[in-house]
Amino acid sequence: MGWLRDTFSELRDDSTEVERIRYDRAYIFETIGGYLMSDLS
Repeated sequence: MGWLRDTFSELRDDSTEVERIRYDRAYIFETIGGYLMSDLS
């Protein structure tokens, strides 16, 4: 998840709608992968 966090670290104020959608998707993906499914066993 490090690459995802580095690539989509923060959203700029002048971002386009496509960039906002990508940021939202990355945030959802990180939430699902990092917090909800954190147990790897």
